[in-house]
Amino acid sequence: MILIELSSLFSVAAMLVLVVGGSYRRVRVITWVAYAACIPMVSYTLGLMQSYHCKNNLFSVWAISLVLFLGSSNSLSAFSHKDNDEYVTVYLQLLIQALFLGSIVGDAFMASDFGWPIYGMLVVAMVNSSTRLMSLRLASRGCMLSDSTKWVADYMSYEHELSAPGDRDPVTMRGYRYIVDGEPRKVKNKPRAKAPEYLLRYDDDRLAKLVTVDKVWGCRGSLLLGGDGGRLKDLCLSMALSKMLNRRFVGLELAESDLQKTHDFLFHGRLHGGDDDDDDSRCERAFRVIEEELAFVHDFFYTKYAIHRLARHDILLSFLMIPFCINLACIMFHHFLTPNDALNIGILIDDDHRRNYDALLTFVIAVGIALVEFFQVFFYLASGWCKLALVSRYVARESWNSRRWVGELIGRITRLSSFRCWERRLGQYTLLMDFDYRPMNPMSKRGRRRGNPVEISMDAKRALVETLKRSNGVLTNGVTSLRANGVELELSWSCTTLPTTMHTILAWHVATTICEAQDSGDRRRGGRRRRSGLSEQEQDIDRLASLACSLSKYMAYLVAFAPDLLPDHGSVSGSLVDAMVAEAGELLKGERKTKKKLRARCSKLMEMVAEAEDDDHRLIVTGARLGSRLMVKIREAELRWKVVSDFWTEMLLHVAPSDDARAHLETLPRGGELITHLWALLTHGGILDRVTGPTHLNV
Repeated sequence: MILIELSSLFSVAAMLVLVVGGSYRRVRVITWVAYAACIPMVSYTLGLMQSYHCKNNLFSVWAISLVLFLGSSNSLSAFSHKDNDEYVTVYLQLLIQALFLGSIVGDAFMASDFGWPIYGMLVVAMVNSSTRLMSLRLASRGCMLSDSTKWVADYMSYEHELSAPGDRDPVTMRGYRYIVDGEPRKVKNKPRAKAPEYLLRYDDDRLAKLVTVDKVWGCRGSLLLGGDGGRLKDLCLSMALSKMLNRRFVGLELAESDLQKTHDFLFHGRLHGGDDDDDDSRCERAFRVIEEELAFVHDFFYTKYAIHRLARHDILLSFLMIPFCINLACIMFHHFLTPNDALNIGILIDDDHRRNYDALLTFVIAVGIALVEFFQVFFYLASGWCKLALVSRYVARESWNSRRWVGELIGRITRLSSFRCWERRLGQYTLLMDFDYRPMNPMSKRGRRRGNPVEISMDAKRALVETLKRSNGVLTNGVTSLRANGVELELSWSCTTLPTTMHTILAWHVATTICEAQDSGDRRRGGRRRRSGLSEQEQDIDRLASLACSLSKYMAYLVAFAPDLLPDHGSVSGSLVDAMVAEAGELLKGERKTKKKLRARCSKLMEMVAEAEDDDHRLIVTGARLGSRLMVKIREAELRWKVVSDFWTEMLLHVAPSDDARAHLETLPRGGELITHLWALLTHGGILDRVTGPTHLNV
């Protein structure tokens, strides 16, 4: 009997972890254990209850509660995108649990005084479980995801024909009829494919019902004209752009990527902003749109929020569950104070004080379910999906536009906020610092230790946006920045002669580390030093150095820990890092581990470079040679750090385009990566690979 109670408590604890931490999965191991253990533990516990020799009405309460918990986690329906394609397996598991549940419950519980609350909870448990199955099926590649995305893909292939070429403005969104909401979600409602292209074309009536970006921007209701109007418009834009990313995840063509209209959307719209926006506001707004866009993508693949657009009754049931659970909790507390032998299983009973602790356990479970359902409702109301549904309805219904109280009510709801999906941090790795790292975990590789992540600064956002604007979509590997700073002749070899992009990144990483360690001011990165006593020039140097070092370590982090997000094959990155770790171990063997070990190691490398032959092509030596030239050829610290920071900004944009959309999708539950945000940003402008430029654009 104790085993049943412990199993029930463990199952409930695991599911509480999923409910609370589903959208905030930073502690990935704990969430994975909870996710992996939930269904087996629930099935095991139901089996114990079914086979136990002493039947009790409380078993029906516990069993229904476990199934209810399992289906109630809106914030996590899948741990990996691969789980979505295994929805048939989940269906069989839920079917087995339903059979166990029916065997346990039977008709006995209807004769008890808590039968009706349990009956209501049973209905909700079944509905929630089916909703979870629907969310997995919706996000699976072979089913509804491909169908719904195909409708949008066909629409976007002729969207540019719906407005005159001269009637487009990427700032006011006039002529940009990207779909926000209103596309058919059922097969019977989808348009018919017509010859000769056999595209799924919408008729005029259906087009009029679509909520599009230009309609949102053109809405004159008070909700979208007030102080929060820009934020809500950007939320709708994020949803429209997330449909673009979903097409990439499915493998469908982005027909609009070659259009001048798409290029202008990014370079004359998103990056330009309004006339009243300053540079920082423009950068923040661009990144905020991407953050919300990726949040929609994350929720679509990993949570149940997207299915609420199809099954809005799910949230209503969560509301209704609260009174059911409160009623059950009151009944159980009464049984705790005045024990009933029918509810006494015989173990957790206090004969001296006549207390039934099994009823108390059930009381705790009922209160827990009520709290979970309350938070489920709150998290949904605070999610972008609820806000989007309200704003879309507001735009589509003119009667709502004229009622100020409707706008005020929706405005209050849309001010709710919950966890954000992006950590807004950059992973860090310094090869010359950690090449001698010996992990105790056998799954970790030698010489790879993650540094403390750093907050992405406004300087970094501003530099990335300005560099992208100057490029006009032509992304180079650093040569352009060297030319702009007048050092192309001295340093361009480091961008043009090395075999792969990974070679260039690691060579520049070693060079940047040397510059950081050998810099005359020994500046510390990331604001660790007070700047009040520095001159304006010294502050500029400090900012440039901090930007360059953080991006250098972030790029090294990607090579070492997330190579699938970079252009070269992951095995190339892995073997390259392994080789450089071995080279560093040979060249810097015996170097003492002190607080100043990085500076000592860099000094030793500089001495070796002075004595090394020109035909020594070891990559760590090449990087040290580049660092030496930066120090010698560019004596002025401000120019040197500008050269290095401009290089890293350009290189990060250069490697961001990728065909491996699934690799970027996998980063979202872990908090996302900056390179994923840049990948999405470039997709908005039709930049899908590293050779795309304005010469490919069509009207």
